[in-house]
Amino acid sequence: MKKTAGGRMAQRSQRVYELLLLAYPRSHREAYGAAMAQLFRDQQREAWNESGNWGVFKLWLRTLPDWASTCILERLAGLKERKTMTDKLANLLGFRTSPVATFLRVFALVFLLVVIASVTITFLLPESYASTARILVQTDAAPTIKGVILPRAMADDPFLPLVFQILSPEVLKPVIERLKLNDRWGKRYAHGTVLDSGESLDILKRRVQLSPCRRLGPVGNTQLIAITVYGEDRIEAAQIANAIAESYRDYRQRLQAESSPDSLAEDQKAGAPTLAKVLVQITDTAEPGRAPVKPNKTVNIALGIILGILLAAGAGTGIAGLSFFAAGGRPRKLC
Repeated sequence: MKKTAGGRMAQRSQRVYELLLLAYPRSHREAYGAAMAQLFRDQQREAWNESGNWGVFKLWLRTLPDWASTCILERLAGLKERKTMTDKLANLLGFRTSPVATFLRVFALVFLLVVIASVTITFLLPESYASTARILVQTDAAPTIKGVILPRAMADDPFLPLVFQILSPEVLKPVIERLKLNDRWGKRYAHGTVLDSGESLDILKRRVQLSPCRRLGPVGNTQLIAITVYGEDRIEAAQIANAIAESYRDYRQRLQAESSPDSLAEDQKAGAPTLAKVLVQITDTAEPGRAPVKPNKTVNIALGIILGILLAAGAGTGIAGLSFFAAGGRPRKLC
């Protein structure tokens, strides 16, 4: 028996094209699928006889842009419950399109795919809520950190040592125990396995953001600090923010009760990250966020549109150039 043109390569190429036909609506496949497959076989035979594997490759360069655009058109037509395929079958694989038409088709396809992907990903991303508690911190001593002499501007600002204190295990571990975050986060992130305090501490530190609101004293010895906690559970985020504020207040009260003037002086001499006579007052408690702060849907979709335009322009230019080259450098006239 005489082998068909192209042998196994032709058979695989034909099989791939038949799989691509599955992208069309069922009604379209039933009406035109067999004729389209036969037309592709004829085109492939001619391409093989003319240039062998290179001819089949050029055939695919012309086929893919047309296949992509007609798939979208037919799917959209199916949604509108109207048919758009009349005598397109004769031109479906005739590739009598100019590079400009190819560019527009590919541009539309890539742009739609990128925008649809960005919208889908944006709405599939987990939402994150933010809750903020505020504390008023008063101190009568300049901060020191591990014996390092701070620059004058930083030495006047007690915020840096406060970050070390508020995010220290002495403050955050009581929050983990009080809210039972080891069990709660173990069920959520570890398939029911209870987390140890170190793992929960790492998760908690990544969710907390501290920021100074404003100085109230003449030399910055009184400061309003915002404790913001992010999380997918808006109620939990508010609970954690309030618990951190309360834990830090209790931590400072406990230190003041246990410390004598002599021990405070020794701490300052050793450069420990402590502040003498710190008074902490909770001024605002955190409330559950009403709307998610992440992802920013408007920004993400706008970026998706911009990225879609850039990628679509690049892909359209590249494929139009390949199609022009595959056609021998001569745009074919429209019939």
